[in-house]
Amino acid sequence: MEKKQIIALVANTSWSIYNFRLGLILHLQTLGFHILVVAPKDDFSVKLTDIGCEFAPITLKSYGRNPIHDALLILQLRRIYRQYNPDIIFHYTIKPNTYGSIAAYLCGIPCIAVTTGLGILSKSKNNFIEYISLSLYRLAGRLTSEMWFLNEPNRQVFLEKNIISPEKAHLLPSEGIDTEWFKPMQNAGKILTKQINFIFAGRFIRDKGIFELAEAARLIIKRYPQAHFQILGFVNTENPLSVSEAQLKKWEKEKILTYLGATEDVRPYLEAADCMVYPSYYGEGLSRILLEAAAMAKPIITTDNTGCREVVLANISGFLCKPQNVSDLVLQIERFIHLTKEKREKMGAKSREYVINNYEQSIVIELYIEALKRYLPAFNRHKNADKI
Repeated sequence: MEKKQIIALVANTSWSIYNFRLGLILHLQTLGFHILVVAPKDDFSVKLTDIGCEFAPITLKSYGRNPIHDALLILQLRRIYRQYNPDIIFHYTIKPNTYGSIAAYLCGIPCIAVTTGLGILSKSKNNFIEYISLSLYRLAGRLTSEMWFLNEPNRQVFLEKNIISPEKAHLLPSEGIDTEWFKPMQNAGKILTKQINFIFAGRFIRDKGIFELAEAARLIIKRYPQAHFQILGFVNTENPLSVSEAQLKKWEKEKILTYLGATEDVRPYLEAADCMVYPSYYGEGLSRILLEAAAMAKPIITTDNTGCREVVLANISGFLCKPQNVSDLVLQIERFIHLTKEKREKMGAKSREYVINNYEQSIVIELYIEALKRYLPAFNRHKNADKI
């Protein structure tokens, strides 16, 4: 019996592998590949094994800067790569990208680093930290087979900083969205009222613009009592930029923002909303929540920021505001409030149409398949290769 080829997916959470790359995993499995997931253990690790993935846990602190811990991560990954001997490895996020590329190189395994956003490279004001980050990424750039980017501005930053050579730098149009899963819910039973529901969903960190949203909401509610602002997500106490639970309670007490908690399925919350408001100025790759909202035919208000603007057709499927500018955010929210119901629905329909045409997961999966053909010579002889 022919041994299955192994594809390893390495990330800083099992949650991200399951939520962002489930469609990719299932498709690769239909082609006969065995999928190895390498990530810290969380509630989604068992979901990955339930669908047939092999799971190898690692210890990784996304926000830690302890060089000893980071060195140990290289050793952890090298041990796992030698044990399972994958045929190719895909790394995601900064620590797997950098330390994983080193480990893969030591094991002689081709690997691809997927840069899902600039992260610290876009915001660091600490020259030493930026120097270390750049040095690590430059090393990864030499050792990785390719580096993929979710938007062209991020790719240009890496080229300008000499982190990666042009022939290795490829563009991936998002991580793909399943537009059959994320679609308008026909039987949602939404009650029609005069209230206008705006929703923010994502990580509650400062750079996602949640403080600007709170200030905008305070001003809007005074002028338009029919406006209602909801926030959906979780507090990450490990992240120094995270909003505190005390702050959330304060906003709720002031009746500025309504906290909906965290969820594994955002669809019912998006369906109940009239508009997604996402004033991020974070170093986004391509915002996943904006793709999800757009796929569900929701108009979008977001910043003219890399990783956000790409999901919106300005003034057609949504509105763009200036980053970190409460006044402009208020202006765009007011523009939406003044739209008729018919214009809001048309805007939402354009949102979904744009995502289907540009970010549907089948488009992204095809690019992964092309990469496998480049690095796995036996792939073209694969018995299921005709399924692509």
